[in-house]
Amino acid sequence: MGRSPAATIRSTIRSQETCLSGITTLFEAEREVPGIFTIGLQLLITALEDTMKRHAVAIYFAAFLVLATSITAAAQTPHPSNAQRALQWLQCTQQQPNGQIGTGGNPIARSAEVAISLAAADQDAAGFRHGDTSLADFLKTVTPLDVSKTDTPVGTNGELLMARALEPSTGLTAAPIAQLKLAKSNGEYGSDIFSDALAILGLSAAKQPVGDDAITFLEDKQNPDNHGWSFDNTGEFGSDSNTTALVIQASLAAGVTPTDSHIVNAFKFMSSQFMNGGFVDQADPSKPATDPSNTPDANSDELALQAIVAAGLQADESWRSRLIAAEADLIGRQINSGPDTGALSGFSKLFATTEAPVAFLGRSLTASSKASMQVPLLACPAAAASPTPQPTPTTTPAATTAGLAQTGAEPDNRALIAGVALLILGLGILRRPSRRPGRR
Repeated sequence: MGRSPAATIRSTIRSQETCLSGITTLFEAEREVPGIFTIGLQLLITALEDTMKRHAVAIYFAAFLVLATSITAAAQTPHPSNAQRALQWLQCTQQQPNGQIGTGGNPIARSAEVAISLAAADQDAAGFRHGDTSLADFLKTVTPLDVSKTDTPVGTNGELLMARALEPSTGLTAAPIAQLKLAKSNGEYGSDIFSDALAILGLSAAKQPVGDDAITFLEDKQNPDNHGWSFDNTGEFGSDSNTTALVIQASLAAGVTPTDSHIVNAFKFMSSQFMNGGFVDQADPSKPATDPSNTPDANSDELALQAIVAAGLQADESWRSRLIAAEADLIGRQINSGPDTGALSGFSKLFATTEAPVAFLGRSLTASSKASMQVPLLACPAAAASPTPQPTPTTTPAATTAGLAQTGAEPDNRALIAGVALLILGLGILRRPSRRPGRR
């Protein structure tokens, strides 16, 4: 991921403790795109006023608003083709005969992450297979980890619960809920902040009460110097953007408001982690911008973008500009040729890709239901180990592609169509010769 050696060591520790290195990150547009409707109506009214000077001003003003509307729409448009190719790589090259995703590390976590991504695409995990056994079949057989054992990665149970809450075909929620409740002590679920956040996200997705003590525990662990969170619960590693973005989402899912001081201050820290067109794990301002520690990576982009969406900051000018840049950075990290076509490059392609579709489809981890707009899965190429290269997607899709709503509602293009009609009508009137002398 272009991280410093110290950050790489932290990543290794995280993977061993089953932090969600690959669960990530873009955004669902919150608003429809009514701008062109307003523009067309205004142009029609202005045209009917029949004053040439006002006509010219109206045309220039309308052109400016069309451009501004297009820029805003582009910033809020998900990228289904990128999600499709990521899922294709996961299914065709990473899914095993027993249905699980990946071979080493923590297949339960990786498989749960893919199920969460499928929910973002409104796809059933029971249909996700590269052989006789589906992803749902594998996850149904999984027994939640026993939290009574030392060093149990509690975050894995949180991810499994998230997957089952979003996609019922992956199994019942009762067992992981019970294990997470047993794990809680004095507001803490796991041995690290990342696991705490995943546990809260899982319980929130399953509509289970979290408790004020769990939120208080997280708030007490917010580092006072920069208002971020460290992966470990002692703060030894220092604040990082991945943990902070995940805690933001967990807090919001549990009912904390975006205007809460802990969330507002956390975003101040997140802004300090935006460098070179994307988000980094731990920025080091004392080093030059070209230093590896200041290089964005896929995991950091994904989680940061999710946090922005979860807090509803897409309309904020400063955060929208960061969102656009980080989205472009993430798209640029998707491999476009060779056997790993569709994967996200990084410290681990698997970690970086399992939750990439969530980001590409504009979802955050605060979602408690499947998306309502389905994205078709791509068939595996004839040679599964060498997927057919796909065209590189543009970072600014056509303005006529409406964004998904935060709730997963399907886009409504009626305002756009009506706006175009009004715009054409207005321009047609402008071109007609005046039958009366102009007013002074």
